[in-house]
Amino acid sequence: MLANEGTYFVYTVKINDTVFGIATMLRSTVDEIEQLNSLYPPFTDPGLLYEGRQLIVPYSFTPQAQVLYFVQPGETLPSIAGSFGLDLQAVEALNPQLSDINKIVANQLLELPVQIEIVEEGDSLWRIAERRDLPVSALLHVNANRHSFSGDVIYPGYALLLPRCLHKKMENPIGVKRKRQN
Repeated sequence: MLANEGTYFVYTVKINDTVFGIATMLRSTVDEIEQLNSLYPPFTDPGLLYEGRQLIVPYSFTPQAQVLYFVQPGETLPSIAGSFGLDLQAVEALNPQLSDINKIVANQLLELPVQIEIVEEGDSLWRIAERRDLPVSALLHVNANRHSFSGDVIYPGYALLLPRCLHKKMENPIGVKRKRQN
């Protein structure tokens, strides 16, 4: 199910972060963060977070559908676009506040051209990719650094990032099946 409303943050876990602390800082709830990121048994011990892994954190105070990313130290706009497999020009277009794309700073918020897909019962990466007309490799790439993400098994309630504009190399990689033409 595509989350068509609300703002979501892509938050990178830092040392000493807790789910409660992240929820408080970003005005979310522990329950929502745990559900969207499978932070419960049998996937992980309750509250166990891994530094450097990304969490999807809902922010329900704005109805606008957007996904915001916190820039990490040392990142550049091209490196961020590349790490998510996104088209750099699309990332630039969503962030007109940037006067110079080479001057972004840690903790700056950037809007990403991605959407949130909430996994439903019976879903698989292949089914979601088919439904959204995306290569499975794009789903694997954009979610690679997500907390509790597995390319083999996904669970209902887990939030996946879906790219809205793929980097040209990701559009149709060799060996990836696309939707059949009838």
